[in-house]
Amino acid sequence: MENNHNVDETIAESTIYDDPDKKLTKMLSALRLNVSSKMLSMMQSCINCGLCAQACHYYISTGNPDLTPVAKLKKFTTVYNRYFHPVKSRLPLIRGNEASLNSKLKNLYKAAFEDCTICGKCAVDCPMGIHTGEVMILARSMFTSIGRLPSGLDEPVRVSIKEGNYAGLTGEDVVETLEWIKEEMEDDIDDENFKIIVDKKDAEVLFMPHPLEIRDIPFLLMYYIKIMHAAGEDYTFSSYGFDTVNYAYYQGNKENMMKIVQRVLDAREKLQAKSIVLSPCGHGFRAIRFEAEKYFGKKHKFPVKSFIQRVEEYVTSGRIKLKKDVFEGPITYHDPCNIARRGGIIQAPRTILKTLTTQFVEMEPHGALNYCCGGGGGLAATATTGQIRMEMGKAKAEQIRKTGAKIVATSCFNCLTQIRSLNEHYHLGIEAKNFAEVVAGSIIS
Repeated sequence: MENNHNVDETIAESTIYDDPDKKLTKMLSALRLNVSSKMLSMMQSCINCGLCAQACHYYISTGNPDLTPVAKLKKFTTVYNRYFHPVKSRLPLIRGNEASLNSKLKNLYKAAFEDCTICGKCAVDCPMGIHTGEVMILARSMFTSIGRLPSGLDEPVRVSIKEGNYAGLTGEDVVETLEWIKEEMEDDIDDENFKIIVDKKDAEVLFMPHPLEIRDIPFLLMYYIKIMHAAGEDYTFSSYGFDTVNYAYYQGNKENMMKIVQRVLDAREKLQAKSIVLSPCGHGFRAIRFEAEKYFGKKHKFPVKSFIQRVEEYVTSGRIKLKKDVFEGPITYHDPCNIARRGGIIQAPRTILKTLTTQFVEMEPHGALNYCCGGGGGLAATATTGQIRMEMGKAKAEQIRKTGAKIVATSCFNCLTQIRSLNEHYHLGIEAKNFAEVVAGSIIS
């Protein structure tokens, strides 16, 4: 299949790799900082069995062998051996000329930033346990070190670090929006004591929203608030930290990632909240829940949960009761990669949905084996990758179509956006909903 995708403007010209020795030195520093013995082992462990092809939504959607995980891995190992290997890179015939360097770096850039969503399914299917996505994250860290990355992974991180959230909101913006939401919700919630709590000390839950829910989609916040209110949750928002999003994780830049994570951790520390509960965001959940612990080398002293985990607790404990079939089924669930396969949250959404519908249907495969929607890895944040997302989302579209579902629920902001786009592009005739919407709409008052 011919690839007609436009390469992101950040690498459009070969001249960007002027002064190659300087670029390679920076990339080598990033490699040394982020590489592990496990990754080096992955590069040498592939047995070319081809099982990873059937795991990858890029290959399933296109049939293009150049998009298989093994092909992407080889693009990295070729660059590594030629320019960074402690022995091979010293051989003049191996290194090649400057034109060869530019060509190979461009191929690797495309593989890392456009042709992989870091979904992790290849690692589940690989008999050798090779996680090509983790190698692509390493490649991303090397390109980020020389300032070559998609705009969708650059500007949001700059704003997040400067302003404290990637939407550039202030604490006053948050408070004012929540006050407006309270006024809007008062007629729906028949409780004279209804409040939306901000900056409460010692709360059981610090709820961390997605900033776009504050700025652009407040009705999503209304669903979360309605659920927490119905459960009698002791929760608070923070006017200091209010952003689950962490695109620095997809940059492969651990320093930037931890600057953003630290804002969340500081917000919890300021309020002495007993736990952090995150609005649905797959990569944000992964960064705070798992990557931060890896970075610190120790576990958090407090629970960090995705909101869907907390809602399962409400349902199973009877803190909220749900009426069945308020929403017309069948209803299926899309497992976000960073929440399900890479986060282990698989049963919770099914417990919830089976409580509120008699017509729950599974995608095949599902759970840890589910296909990526095609919008992960930062692709949903980058305008120039829209065509790629639609083309590589074909596998997900076919999964959805085969279920016969009328509603696709999910627990990740980017997945929701991508599935809505797939619905329009492939004429699926479904409604894509944040799982909280169907929960909030099914609560028995």
